[in-house]
Amino acid sequence: MLNANGFSAYVLHHKNGFRCDWFVNETRIAYLKPELYRRIYNKAGKILHPEAVRKIPLSQGKQSFIDENDILVMPEFYGPDIVHFGQGIKKIILNQNGFMTFQGYSFVKDRLITPYTDKDTLGALVNSEHCADYLKYAFPETQLYRFYLSIDPALFSYQEKKKKQICFSQVKNSADAMQIINILKFRNALADFELVPFVNISEHQVAELMKESLIFISLGNREGFGLPPAEAMACGCITIGYHGWGGEEFFKSEHSFPINDGDIIHFADTIEKVIQAYNNDNSFFLKERKQAADFISKVYSLENEKQALISAWKTIIH
Repeated sequence: MLNANGFSAYVLHHKNGFRCDWFVNETRIAYLKPELYRRIYNKAGKILHPEAVRKIPLSQGKQSFIDENDILVMPEFYGPDIVHFGQGIKKIILNQNGFMTFQGYSFVKDRLITPYTDKDTLGALVNSEHCADYLKYAFPETQLYRFYLSIDPALFSYQEKKKKQICFSQVKNSADAMQIINILKFRNALADFELVPFVNISEHQVAELMKESLIFISLGNREGFGLPPAEAMACGCITIGYHGWGGEEFFKSEHSFPINDGDIIHFADTIEKVIQAYNNDNSFFLKERKQAADFISKVYSLENEKQALISAWKTIIH
């Protein structure tokens, strides 16, 4: 997206030859040379000026080094160590989960090393209202740029006709899922609904599963945004469960069923009541399902993502 709009950008990976393969992409990639970086600066570190720019060696990029003319975007989970990597190179923190902001920090009162207040940091990109609020409170002086994750309408599209099927991610909060499903099983509340837990399947397979499933149960905990429930709503699923805080902005009671984190009984009871209502009248939730899908497609569109990112980067660079 950035390259298509006049910015020269690469995704950086540590492992040579690696490319994310769980979704389709043609992103330009460069690879870090961490061993070379360590060799250079372990040897030269003692004689370099404290303010010297520490260039980062690359392979397969447009250039051989990341230097002071570039901007390095780093994820929040690298923690305070971001400060020490590529000293003198301008940085943006990509914070997609406020709850991971302080990963790697300490309880030592006077240890105040953080990239958010470092002179090399130009600001932070955030993907949700919750994440923005979190960083505004923790680091009020840090410049924040809100962007929107888009839901691909070519994959996650509204489907009115559904199977009596409940889908959910098997890797999200499996302990709660086990309780909820078994309560429903032993209450004989699932009726003729099938359960389809999923794990390690492609983005395309997830989309197909959501499009055919009437109900999606959301089990995310402390999420930066919570993409699966948003994708499920886009597909017309009755979406029940946890918003994980990051998803609070779209997990609205007028078109979904938000549940307080850990409220197992309310969670199971809500699923049971939704099944009963649907079995009594299979058109009962049509309005809410369509309203949720329309909300997601309007707010989390590719155009909104593009405009927010282009605006952010124009401001950052200029």
